[in-house]
Amino acid sequence: MATKFSRRVPDEAAATLEEITAAIEALTPGEWVKLRRYADYRTFHLGPKAEGRTGDDLLNTALTDLLEDTRRWNKAKVGFFRFLTGAITSISSNWAKSFKQQETPVTEVDLLRTNDEGEVVNPLDSAPSRRPDPEQTLHQKQTLEQIETLFKGDEKAQMVLMAWQDGFDPAGVRELWGLSQNDYNTIVRRIRRRLDEAGLTAHLGRGGTNGQQT
Repeated sequence: MATKFSRRVPDEAAATLEEITAAIEALTPGEWVKLRRYADYRTFHLGPKAEGRTGDDLLNTALTDLLEDTRRWNKAKVGFFRFLTGAITSISSNWAKSFKQQETPVTEVDLLRTNDEGEVVNPLDSAPSRRPDPEQTLHQKQTLEQIETLFKGDEKAQMVLMAWQDGFDPAGVRELWGLSQNDYNTIVRRIRRRLDEAGLTAHLGRGGTNGQQT
């Protein structure tokens, strides 16, 4: 029987209640604005899956989970602000996964159509599979872990990388995190340089300095 390893942060590595309280009190007004902005973004894009919950609800859930020891912060591995943005991402993703659609589901029969030749066809038959194979999934996971390790301690780079993963374009990243064009360009150059030095291919999507907007 295979041994199952828990991802829960062990007691000796988890921040104490006193450390958590101090970290919350140390958050700056600007950091609170960014956290609320990010939580609002996540709930907005959940659409009906948010089930009426707001960005404030999401942020409060992240804080409550931490204070009640449902979720633990390993302060030796990640800064507090980055931990909270990660918690917001995780919780909102869990809300989306647990959402139960009340409408009648569309069955495969409902998708059948008759083409110009009078043949009954299913559009899904010709649709390419978008599910990655196990090798691709493992490679992507390993790459993300390498990148996370590479930018440990660089909070601004982590913020930009997270926004890129969520599909933000350069203007959207700057608006989300309150970055100037110069600050954004500096962070992007730092990200590119470190990825190049580490021999990692940068899948920057719509990010990067080429998307400058004035």
